[in-house]
Amino acid sequence: MKKIFLLLIAILPLSCKDFLEEEVVATLTQDYYKTEEGIEALTNGGYESLRFHHNYEWAYALTNYGTDEFTNGGGTDFVIWNTYVAALDPTNGTILAPFFSQMYAQINTANLGIRMVPTVIPAGEKQNTRLGEMYFFRGFSYFNLVMQFGGVPIKLDPDPQTEYTRSSAEEVFQLAISDLRRALDLLPTSVTQNGRLTKYAVQHFLAKAYLTRASELNAAFSKATDLDSATYFADEVILNSTRKLAVDYNDLFRYTAVNGPNEQNAEIILASQFDNTQSQLGRYGNQTHLYFLSIYQNQPGMIRDILNGREFQRLRPTDYALDIYDRANDSRFYKSFKTAYIANNPASLPKWDATNAPTPGQVGQFKFNIGDTSLIYIVNALDDDRFDEAFIKKQAATTMVRTFEGGNGVTTSSFGLSIFPSLSKYIDPFRQSVADQKGTRDGILARLGETYLIAAEAYGRKGEYAKALEYLNALRTRAAYKANEVRSNIYYIAEDLPYGETTSTEASMQATENFFTPGSPETDSEMYPPSATTKESMFIHFMLNERSRELMGELHRWMDLSRTKTLVERAQLFNAEAKPNITEKHNLRPIPQVYFDTNLKNGLPLTPEEKQAEQNPGW
Repeated sequence: MKKIFLLLIAILPLSCKDFLEEEVVATLTQDYYKTEEGIEALTNGGYESLRFHHNYEWAYALTNYGTDEFTNGGGTDFVIWNTYVAALDPTNGTILAPFFSQMYAQINTANLGIRMVPTVIPAGEKQNTRLGEMYFFRGFSYFNLVMQFGGVPIKLDPDPQTEYTRSSAEEVFQLAISDLRRALDLLPTSVTQNGRLTKYAVQHFLAKAYLTRASELNAAFSKATDLDSATYFADEVILNSTRKLAVDYNDLFRYTAVNGPNEQNAEIILASQFDNTQSQLGRYGNQTHLYFLSIYQNQPGMIRDILNGREFQRLRPTDYALDIYDRANDSRFYKSFKTAYIANNPASLPKWDATNAPTPGQVGQFKFNIGDTSLIYIVNALDDDRFDEAFIKKQAATTMVRTFEGGNGVTTSSFGLSIFPSLSKYIDPFRQSVADQKGTRDGILARLGETYLIAAEAYGRKGEYAKALEYLNALRTRAAYKANEVRSNIYYIAEDLPYGETTSTEASMQATENFFTPGSPETDSEMYPPSATTKESMFIHFMLNERSRELMGELHRWMDLSRTKTLVERAQLFNAEAKPNITEKHNLRPIPQVYFDTNLKNGLPLTPEEKQAEQNPGW
């Protein structure tokens, strides 16, 4: 009988830059893990497993698809995770089962390490660190499982089994938090190798776990002290760690070199480690660079290149994603989305003709040359009536306008399934070739910006709005345009501002309680759903908006909407493709069918009734 949870017999490191060296071990036995070399291989395998979260299509399918932020683009290979059609079911073997299995592979690695480390590594700092890493790997994996599935089987030893019972979500949360707290007691505050775990990473995830347990989905078993714990651990990271907010939001995502400044930024608390050497890319590399890009290669003057990326066009920003920013004042929009391209293909440079040339003398001349702007996206307001077809035709660069008058008084859009401003946070110009899917960027798992948001939400849920706003305004001040900060030409066109205006927008970016107080005019721009009628409910949606503005596309969204039980309402309101099929059952994923089909009870396969009894409601 095939077993779901196998004894870990091989570590395939494919691993973290400077401290995870590739080591192919054909046959590993329990005796190998009785050596320090074996423990190091086991530990390296744990770090390597963190890369799973940025490896493949599950990176976005389980986190950003089917939410208010992103819907599907023209690349529809895994569109069922956005549309919630009937094909999204427990039998899914390309996204659901690999995620479930990988989390348990990581758990089994940790279980083996927890057993072996105390018997191999002498008592002291090194033993504490290795044991702390193992407890983190296990707690982190169970936290990921409970956020997706609710209750799951709990396994605390590495020995093969064939019979499992699903534990409750309450029990899984308790274990995850317990493991993280044990890791906190054991791990150091500083490390010499980038990518290693510290107490601050554990504190971040403890704060997040407590906040998640305190949220609406888990209200039946949350603890009265959860919000206090969330604020305590978040404050520890914010106030007492070496982590600091990046000076400029763009510093986090401006990828100028492999292992370069953005990957060493003090805001990053934990990142899965990737590199540009084949031995450390592993099977997939970081593939998130593929998924958020729209098609540009067929536009005049353009050809696909490494700099602009390979366009799988899986995720297209919703109107909510574009409009939740105060684009004139919040620099995070233009620092998160790519709105201009530079001509790179001499073979397709367009020429002016008699119908669109600004002057007769320009007819037959190139509209632009290599190195000039060739394609722009103007993200204007949906009620903006400044643009029309004549304007678009007179532009040298191919101009995609979100809303314009297309003739006969009909409002239309240049945007579509494959034509949209691309999220630019993952673009990777250091891949080995144009077609190479294996990306080299580190994958951020935790950064201080999110810690601020965790603290703010927890304080606000406690009614301490002034403290919540203190943390939120720290992020909003960072996000504001600074005096004399350079802004693109597109910014001035789209926002209808005087060209060259470079005054500070910090004052305009400060939030107050009015932003989530019913009846205040400041609520008008927050796109609150109909259910948000009280200050408390508006605050939750305000926090979700703040998380979008700060963390757009950073692989958190589905879990945020699930834990707050806002997934259905917000997806129906903002994601037209998700709206017809999403229901309350989608607040949790289905337990993969492979678990039921390979599990035994009293030595016998589960009956259909036993399988259904353990499945999540509605699946």
